[in-house]
Amino acid sequence: MGGGLSVLTYSVVIADDHMLVRHSIRRILENAAEFEVVGEADNGVSAVTLVKSLRPHLVVLDIAMPQATGVEVIEEVRRWSPETKIAVITGMNSNSMLQHVYESGVDGVFLKTGDASGWAGDFLAICEGERRISDSVRKLVNDRAGKDALTGRERQILFGIARGETNAVIAERLGISANTVDKHRTSIMRKLGVHSAAALLARALRDGLLEGANQN
Repeated sequence: MGGGLSVLTYSVVIADDHMLVRHSIRRILENAAEFEVVGEADNGVSAVTLVKSLRPHLVVLDIAMPQATGVEVIEEVRRWSPETKIAVITGMNSNSMLQHVYESGVDGVFLKTGDASGWAGDFLAICEGERRISDSVRKLVNDRAGKDALTGRERQILFGIARGETNAVIAERLGISANTVDKHRTSIMRKLGVHSAAALLARALRDGLLEGANQN
């Protein structure tokens, strides 16, 4: 891989459809002695072509690119150059998309809006076998996991709690017993890692768990 480079230098391909982003990442890498940028691509198809021909140690790519999405590029990189490490840097902060990318097992995930000052160190760690996920990405992924962990019934009860309803009122509205509501309330608090109603509502508001509450 990275033919012709010393063992202390890691070859990198940068793939992003925004020229300024590619140039910014290139500057970060060129300021570190451990890297050599061997190619740039502004779309998914070109990114795959470069990886197939150059087989770099690392590819840094965006998720939203023309011709082939970042997710498709990830699959093709693994097919044609399985040794290549994959770091995703994206401007998309969709919890579901980040969850999908995180679960795909890529070696790094970062937000473009995050602090780039440590990226060179992160990329080096990735090349040396570590997995690096930025704190902001990890928070979004964890928030999504917490939201998905709640069942439909638990979300109905959470909405009732947010409206200030008692267990009895929630039970009557949903056609279940007050004891069942209490069991669901306990389950919700356990899943979200809180121990009081006030903490529950604060977590629900912070994590966007009350979206759609007015329709339930």
